[in-house]
Amino acid sequence: MTTPEVKKASKNYHDTMDESIVKMKMTFGNASLPEIFAVMVTVGYTAEKIAAMNAELSQLETLCQGQIKEYADQDLEQEKFDNKKDEINAGFNQHRALTRILFKGDIQSWVSLQLDTDNPKAYPAWTQLLTNFYAQIAGTPALQTKVQTVGITATTVSAQSQALLALQILKESLRKETAEAQTATDTRDRAFDALYPQYTEYIKYAKVLLAGNQALEAIGVKVKSN
Repeated sequence: MTTPEVKKASKNYHDTMDESIVKMKMTFGNASLPEIFAVMVTVGYTAEKIAAMNAELSQLETLCQGQIKEYADQDLEQEKFDNKKDEINAGFNQHRALTRILFKGDIQSWVSLQLDTDNPKAYPAWTQLLTNFYAQIAGTPALQTKVQTVGITATTVSAQSQALLALQILKESLRKETAEAQTATDTRDRAFDALYPQYTEYIKYAKVLLAGNQALEAIGVKVKSN
């Protein structure tokens, strides 16, 4: 799974967040240069204020790294869940195909095992279908005896039922990782939204106070040549 949130557009809608962070890092990092600082301090950009912006930027970078890790954790849980679900589903499809042949014309067994129901894609409906299928076999001696003739043993049924329980645990873990990834994204975005306007305001002041000065390039502003 990719992580599109990492490439979320910044407030100027042109740069990605990563690109905006690079620009802010250059700007705030060079804001203390003597030729820039001496001018910008006149509109309140003291050493303390510059340090505070750099501290916020450092925290934002940490939050970005944390967000990436959370999505990596989510991807890992998603892979584990998908692999387990595919494994269970493959067994179920084979078992149902066999029982559809075995119980052809047996309406009671056909209905109780829901053999006329399509295998749904939605997880809740899929879980219900498989849980019922194996529970009906496990709880009905006559069914259990008959399906053994096509290789669906009590051990096989029990293994599939246990696998479904294990899958539910993976599902809960995936939900947890997904929530943590979203929280990390929201926290990162709030930090960015708080810092980016400070950056744009600084640049606006700099363009006025340092108009035509080559020092602007040190904070990421191109100076037009005459």
